[in-house]
Amino acid sequence: MFVNKTKYKYGLIFTQILLVASLIIVAQSWTKNGDWVGKAVDLSGGTEITFKFAGDITAAAEEKIAADYQVNTRIFRSADGGHISISGNQELNATAIMSYFENNGIVIDGSPSVQSIGPALGSSFWKQAQLSILLGFIFMGISIYMIYKSLVPSMAIILSAASNMIETIAVMNILGIEMSLGGIAALLMMIGYSVDVNVVLTTRLLKKEFGMEDFDKNVKSSMLTGLTMSATSIAALLAIIFFSPASVLTQIATVLIIGLFFDIPNTWLQNSAILRWHLHA
Repeated sequence: MFVNKTKYKYGLIFTQILLVASLIIVAQSWTKNGDWVGKAVDLSGGTEITFKFAGDITAAAEEKIAADYQVNTRIFRSADGGHISISGNQELNATAIMSYFENNGIVIDGSPSVQSIGPALGSSFWKQAQLSILLGFIFMGISIYMIYKSLVPSMAIILSAASNMIETIAVMNILGIEMSLGGIAALLMMIGYSVDVNVVLTTRLLKKEFGMEDFDKNVKSSMLTGLTMSATSIAALLAIIFFSPASVLTQIATVLIIGLFFDIPNTWLQNSAILRWHLHA
């Protein structure tokens, strides 16, 4: 008789509370802003200026330029120094911004990178990005069902991937991280990673030669492999954040790291509990 079912029940309850809380946060964002996440320039339209600076920019200086020019600012650092990204409407003037910083004693290192996207084009990108995520889930679900030919294990994997995405978006809303094309790419990669890890667990547990008495042992064996995958991925992504000067890469790495941390409970607590119930039913 399979024992230790209580710990799986508590694990499932925890992940469902996490999911419901994240859905509430995303719903609040929709009610307040008319969308489920804040959008960067490349998805909403406007101008973004990114440049490298020498020295340091104080929080007061960052807040002052945000207020004076009605812009959003984001500072990120890499091995080659500090970078600041300033985004606003299409009338944002790069020359005026550069002069502002230089007049306030901030040394600009090199030429700025300026990206300008029209509102119509940004809206089109956003619609296509959302469609790509939806299609990614549909094709992922079809592929998983074709592999296992069973509804419950397939739905468990889909739920885990969806939970990762919703919870990541909720954290992005909390931290004020805007969704960009890089963030969309990260969410699509997250779907693939979530499927990989869940397939490791599901395939191991559905092997017919293993009985329910081996369930805990098989979960632990799969977890060792899965957590090793997660740890190495997070380490590589942290290296990108600390050493890459490319804003797009740091955005992708940041979103993926958030998602990878959520994937741990959603796979090893939620999915294992669902599979325990499915095999024991």
